[in-house]
Amino acid sequence: MIRKKINLILLILLICQVLLIAFLYLPSGEKGQPVVELVPGLTAGTVAELSITDVTGKTLSLKKENDGNWLIDDGSPDMFPADAGQIQHIITNLTSLQSQRLVTRTRSSHIRLQVDDKVFVKKIVLKAKDGKTQTLLLGSSSGPQTIHVRPQSTDNVYLARGISTWNLDTHKESWWQKLYVQVDRNRLQELTLKNSHGSFTLRKDGEKWQVSGDESQQEPEPAALDNFLQKVTHIVINSYLGKQYQGKPLDTAVLTLTTDKETVTVNIGPKESGEDDDHIFKSSASPFFATAGSFQIDPLTGMKKEDFYNKGEEKEQQ
Repeated sequence: MIRKKINLILLILLICQVLLIAFLYLPSGEKGQPVVELVPGLTAGTVAELSITDVTGKTLSLKKENDGNWLIDDGSPDMFPADAGQIQHIITNLTSLQSQRLVTRTRSSHIRLQVDDKVFVKKIVLKAKDGKTQTLLLGSSSGPQTIHVRPQSTDNVYLARGISTWNLDTHKESWWQKLYVQVDRNRLQELTLKNSHGSFTLRKDGEKWQVSGDESQQEPEPAALDNFLQKVTHIVINSYLGKQYQGKPLDTAVLTLTTDKETVTVNIGPKESGEDDDHIFKSSASPFFATAGSFQIDPLTGMKKEDFYNKGEEKEQQ
């Protein structure tokens, strides 16, 4: 009989403990609180500018052009291209922020939670095309992907899930559009490469490619051709240098890509001295000089037309 009473008491204590944990830690613990839109009146499609200010006061702005491209404005003379996909993902997360977890309504708690007008982890300003603006103060974290958020228009502080401050960087390098040369391979009709080994031209005839001037009319080896076309139609940068460059001539290699709509010329310079051994290069499709790693550029500076006819095993032995 005593044992049954003890077991009953233990069971009651266990139930009380479970209920307490649910009340304190689970979303249902905020019963009765309505869902609050933290960025009302804005949608991802209407935002034309995203500004981020960090704890040091440094601000970076991402601005959408009329053509849909995004540019980075960090106060530097040049506004470099930004990664539109990355920005759109961030803006979608921000404009869809909701919360049922009201933490406090008192202004005296703002500094402690790091959502004060002057003391914050990140300050986010979202501006629509029509000028409508919403400002969020992102503060301390209360768990993985959960932080304190205060819309600047109110003293209310909320817990919001699915957001963090680490990917809201104020360094321009974090937002660069890395894909610098991008040509639709399906529309490519001709390309010419000139380097220290000479020059050659590839022309597309129907669905087949031929090396111009090759009297044998031998078709390029498929794997070698595919590898080469992949390299020349997609080149990723390591860094942007700006619109002006007064270094060595960019004549180590010249690549010309012609589609049914455009012609893009890429001038490649020699390796720069340093740890990375990057090449400086410039595409006619961009106003900016840039650098790319040698693993991307070396195959272009060293390519010969004979390489199209070498089987993979033979090429490895050379």
